[in-house]
Amino acid sequence: MSPRMQAKLLRFLNDGTFRRVGEDHEVHVDVRVICATQKNLVELVQKGMFREDLYYRLNVLTLNLPPLRDCPQDIMPLTELFVARFADEQGVPRPKLAADLNTVLTRYAWPGNVRQLKNAIYRALTQLDGYELRPQDILLPDYDAATVAVGEDAMEGSLDEITSRFERSVLTQLYRNYPSTRKLAKRLGVSHTAIANKLREYGLSQKKNEE
Repeated sequence: MSPRMQAKLLRFLNDGTFRRVGEDHEVHVDVRVICATQKNLVELVQKGMFREDLYYRLNVLTLNLPPLRDCPQDIMPLTELFVARFADEQGVPRPKLAADLNTVLTRYAWPGNVRQLKNAIYRALTQLDGYELRPQDILLPDYDAATVAVGEDAMEGSLDEITSRFERSVLTQLYRNYPSTRKLAKRLGVSHTAIANKLREYGLSQKKNEE
């Protein structure tokens, strides 16, 4: 947001007035403002890129929403919700979810978060041929897990949080190519127990693949 726009927004938040494009008179409104950002505003304030007074004017109630890749336990409930919703909207029977769908969806990094999952399910149901939703029915573009892990959003939080985020991203990528804890442990040069514990910690473990 440009400095000029920040000044205009601050003025609006202070007195509730604004001027429409092409008009001379001001309009007063009584509204509630909800803002969202993927940037670290505290850092931007410290760098002089975001007005401090505007930051404190906006920072009344803050909700921090983690990316979908950090919430693997939410992926299948969301998938079931979207499947039911879109099937009903399209007037078709709700398809059965294949047994291996959970493994594929929870191992994917979802760089587009919930919106990407929602769109992927909608596209799959629209083109579905049959009564079962399988992994091959859902288009999941390849992604660079390392890039995701060291992006700007991943740099937020404490050192432990940043390290955990990177570690989960690495395990997610390698687990696709080494789909058992023993194979993955051998690849990384650590014990089978250590890998099993890490996969459980990050919600990536699948009991049938832990041999």
